[in-house]
Amino acid sequence: MDPRHLQQLATILDKGSITAASKHLCLTQPTLTRNMRVLEMQAGGQLFTRSRFGVRSTPLGEMLAREGRVIARGINALRESTARHRLGLRNQLRLAAGPLVGAAVLPGLVAHLLKERPGLALTIQTGRPHRLIDELIDGEHDLVMAPSWSARPPQGIARFLLARDRIGVFCGLGHPLASREALAARDFDRHDWISLGTASPYERDVFEMLSRVGIRQIRTEIATLGDAYVLLRLMSEGRHLAVLPTWPVKCLRENFPLVELPTGAPPTPRDLFLWCRESELDKPAFVDLKRSALAYVATLDGGARGVEA
Repeated sequence: MDPRHLQQLATILDKGSITAASKHLCLTQPTLTRNMRVLEMQAGGQLFTRSRFGVRSTPLGEMLAREGRVIARGINALRESTARHRLGLRNQLRLAAGPLVGAAVLPGLVAHLLKERPGLALTIQTGRPHRLIDELIDGEHDLVMAPSWSARPPQGIARFLLARDRIGVFCGLGHPLASREALAARDFDRHDWISLGTASPYERDVFEMLSRVGIRQIRTEIATLGDAYVLLRLMSEGRHLAVLPTWPVKCLRENFPLVELPTGAPPTPRDLFLWCRESELDKPAFVDLKRSALAYVATLDGGARGVEA
């Protein structure tokens, strides 16, 4: 099979139509249609179905499209590496973090790493933590800062403790509940909430904590997915409540002074880890970068001495 055809199939499925894919790929629709017919003959089955709503993949088509995405990611990584090489940047580190952790840690960590290693080329990304771990497994990141949702890391992945953390209920200084010294479950009624994410592996912890407080229903007005700045700005206005990890909020309190409310619930742990692929631990340069990142976070408020979990 032609690797280009696999990439084109992935684009068709991602864009939802041959028309949109042809514009994105700068190919004519007849050429793209012909390439897909060739790929179907080689694969021995139909790759997608068409309707007035667009295209929908078959199981065979999705399997081949997944390989096309892997090829595309590899090509993009090579392009980035060669571009950095032309600029004289030899050492590359792809660093990712959850939104709040990224806002709390990444600016200072980037400055710290670049000061120690002037030739380092950094790629920074923030996003939903569980997706970042999946992307780490696929080779899209080198280091990820994110909490864990399972007792053990996935096969082939190592993790190191960054900070002991837990979740709590927060609000801005101007919120009606901010000055209360004691709260009952009914005090949370009629207040709007912001959710940091929906349908995530951490959702159960949030609802279990709220259930222990006696809060059975919350009125979620806004959900922010993979973004910290909008969440923090909205929280600072004093209109909303949110369940947030306490450690990054503490690190950000100078710029975004939020208040943790006294719910009376026992602590719900959500420790923060530094994740990497085990295969990278055989490279001395990578291990040195990992050690430097752990050392920097240990200097922050409540940072842990990084140990394997």
